[in-house]
Amino acid sequence: MSWFKRLADVPGVSYTSSPSVNRTQLPGHDSVPQKREFDFTDVQTHHLMWPGPDEDSTTSASPARQHTSEHPNEIQDLRRVLLELYEVLELPGQLTRYHFAIQNACKTIFRRRREDLAMLEELERLCWLDIDLVEAYPEVVESEPGKFFHVLAYERLVSLYETEGDFAGALEVAERGMRLGQEEYLATKAERLRVRLAELEAEDR
Repeated sequence: MSWFKRLADVPGVSYTSSPSVNRTQLPGHDSVPQKREFDFTDVQTHHLMWPGPDEDSTTSASPARQHTSEHPNEIQDLRRVLLELYEVLELPGQLTRYHFAIQNACKTIFRRRREDLAMLEELERLCWLDIDLVEAYPEVVESEPGKFFHVLAYERLVSLYETEGDFAGALEVAERGMRLGQEEYLATKAERLRVRLAELEAEDR
């Protein structure tokens, strides 16, 4: 039930707000939710309710969740995709929303990276930001005790570093991901990287 005014206010996560965004101009930047209790079949649940778009209305969607583009990311300019993400990270919301916003932007940038290779640096930075978030708050991606959802940031970084020939860096990222329950997606990659590093070490002898 916890929420934050913006990602930069989240303890344990290193994020500095983008200078390209004036958060005071964003709708809902000063919103504060109310906690509501609901009873469904004798089970009491708690929800955060936010001010809605109309006077006296409320919604379960935080300002960070409401702040979405009218156009799918697939047809947006990549710089606009990045700006929209920075705007979302400046709005009140919950950690899960910040994680998925970062992950979706990373997914789009990686898939369309050949359109603007300069965006690879931003992609790397965003992947590390998401890793910083989920490692500080693993419950954000925990489906049940000891089991975790797929976190794409680890794989994207492994791919970037392996392409650049930084096999040691790629292996380090893969091993970090496996410590957060990503073995299904990273174990084979990690083993391949260990073999490659062993081959390189043998060549240097």
